[in-house]
Amino acid sequence: MSGLRLWSLAMLGAGLAVVTGAPAALAQEAPSRATPQVQSEQPQAQQIQAEQIFPILAFDRARIIAQSQMGVALEAQIESERAALLAENDQIYADLEAEEQEISDQRKMMSEEAFRARAAEFDAKVTEVRAQQDEKAQAVQRLYDSALEEMETEMNTVLTRVARDLGAVVVFERQQVYLMSGSIDVTKVVIDRLDAIQAQRDAATATAPKEPPAEDAETQDTQPKTAD
Repeated sequence: MSGLRLWSLAMLGAGLAVVTGAPAALAQEAPSRATPQVQSEQPQAQQIQAEQIFPILAFDRARIIAQSQMGVALEAQIESERAALLAENDQIYADLEAEEQEISDQRKMMSEEAFRARAAEFDAKVTEVRAQQDEKAQAVQRLYDSALEEMETEMNTVLTRVARDLGAVVVFERQQVYLMSGSIDVTKVVIDRLDAIQAQRDAATATAPKEPPAEDAETQDTQPKTAD
């Protein structure tokens, strides 16, 4: 129908396409390796040198996000938000499509001036709805970015501790390493530690006492007072 721009609503969900989690990446897990025993008569300097068996470490960021409990929970939350918004977009599109058809059916009964006014009104409505839905898509993206930033902060803290525990002096993201031995990949170690942290938080949340609802101030004032 001339003058109507319903086709633009089809782009409502375009902003959601980028709201995705990091893909899972296969990484070679670090085999267990016992720390070599050091005889007690060795000087302290030699003991420290013997303990530094992993001077260079690597980790797979995408795999940590995809496989850790924190990352899985984040992906599930964002997917739920995204699915809800896409369903809302579909319903809005169907409603506007029906309204467009209604205007087309009434065109023969309307003057040219009245039709143009109705078409302009409909165009404005489509533009406004699209802006609203785009803002919702951006809000979902901001939610993902914020949660991912918090997770990466946690991940960096764990990586720092792992590097310190293994005596590492350099930590690379796996994509930055051309050739490597699987023995220095600490991805699984980081995932396990992040999962342990999440498990502690979940346990603390489950056992935390729930605050009773606050009593209405007016109800409190009308309570009978007993004499001393």
